[in-house]
Amino acid sequence: MIKLFRNIRKNLLAEGKTTKYFKYAIGEIILVVIGILIALSINNWNENSKDRRTEQGYLNVLKEEFNYNLIELNSMIERNDFNNYNALKLSNQMGPENPNITEEEYADLVMNMTNFEVQYRPNKAVLDEIISSGKLPIFSNDNLKFALSSYNGKLTKVKFQEDEHALIRMQVIAIMNAKGNGKKLLSDNKWRKFGLSESKFELGNLQLLQSQELENELVDFILTSRYLNSDYYSELKTEIDTILELIEKELIHD
Repeated sequence: MIKLFRNIRKNLLAEGKTTKYFKYAIGEIILVVIGILIALSINNWNENSKDRRTEQGYLNVLKEEFNYNLIELNSMIERNDFNNYNALKLSNQMGPENPNITEEEYADLVMNMTNFEVQYRPNKAVLDEIISSGKLPIFSNDNLKFALSSYNGKLTKVKFQEDEHALIRMQVIAIMNAKGNGKKLLSDNKWRKFGLSESKFELGNLQLLQSQELENELVDFILTSRYLNSDYYSELKTEIDTILELIEKELIHD
């Protein structure tokens, strides 16, 4: 009987040690898990901190890039307005009656209208690098991400209208070259500067003001020019302003 009690007591002591070891092992596992979670948290914090620094760097250069593009767009809007103004003045002189302007006045209007093409060429080096390198997801503002990702699409839309207007510009020039006197469009200083002699033909350019074909092309020139500014460039300008506002909100200023 005494031996039996001793065996029971021995077994209980053994079971106590096992339970105590089991609890210790669980504690060790919990500590390891907590350590892993802390390490992952620190790593995530480091990665997030790195992304935020990269984001701030991109935001600063994007701000410069879009400010430059806004200046260029405003310049192109002014140029398009200038071309349109001269085209309108020329169109208003057209008709079957004898013109009320001189060859020199006609030449000034034509050269002012056609000398400068209307093609907006923004700087997209930073934006293209961000998109091509897959860095767009680092931006924390979803509205900014969407605006940046859709910007190239808006430029494509604008270019379509620019190309349509440019085609009509070339058609206007083609009519004037085919039926007018190109040398007489140049002032004395201009044709001498380019080494050209004065035109020996009597034909001038004022008869073009009685051309229905030219008038039709001028109407198309004026309309596509107006639409380019009122519907396309204005929309793009609003988009650039929005992007700059979103960038400014995300920038951390010292």
